[in-house]
Amino acid sequence: MSVLLILAIVFILIMLVVFALLLAGYWETPEQIKEQVMALVRRKSDPPTAFRNWVESSLGDNPQLQTWLLSLSDEGFSALTQRVVAFCADLNIQLSWLAERHLEVAPELHKAVKTIVVDYLEVCCEAIRHQDQIALFSKYHKLVTNPTDARYRDIRRSLYIHLAAEGLAEPFPSYEMIMASETQRQTMAANAIRNVAAKDWTALARIFGEILAGNTEKTESATAAKSGN
Repeated sequence: MSVLLILAIVFILIMLVVFALLLAGYWETPEQIKEQVMALVRRKSDPPTAFRNWVESSLGDNPQLQTWLLSLSDEGFSALTQRVVAFCADLNIQLSWLAERHLEVAPELHKAVKTIVVDYLEVCCEAIRHQDQIALFSKYHKLVTNPTDARYRDIRRSLYIHLAAEGLAEPFPSYEMIMASETQRQTMAANAIRNVAAKDWTALARIFGEILAGNTEKTESATAAKSGN
């Protein structure tokens, strides 16, 4: 994207802000209009490049976090930067104060803001590191909290069958299965899955993950077959 195009986009955004302020009745307070416009311009001065430079030069005391941040793709780093900008804005902080070293004139405040930003980055890093486990638990929670949800009927049944096959869940008596309604069967399966999770989450997570991976492969194969036709 050329510099002229970026400047044109910024100008259009500024004009839209001015127009919105006029509609809201701010034409009688030009200082407020100026403040809003300048705030927009300042937000545009928080590019990922400046933040990346700050990470490279200022996070040497936290090498694990620094390495993770610098390993992100340009797109990923840019997205994360925008999240940090928004987080700081909620606290009435501009990330540019830190990234562009304006805070160095106020050592105590500089230390405090750096701690705030670093703590947030570590939370993001921890969340991303465990994203697969979080996603798997989210699916497990949906399976066991609402047995009447037909969307998870097949995978709930499949998980219970695998758990029973590995001796982690007790097989249901055949007469109970014959007499029970589908809703009752799903409830029994959900309760059995929940009991296994309470006893051995690691084993359940392994089996559940394998089932999900198998379903993904089947879906991809079916999609490829349809595309081939």
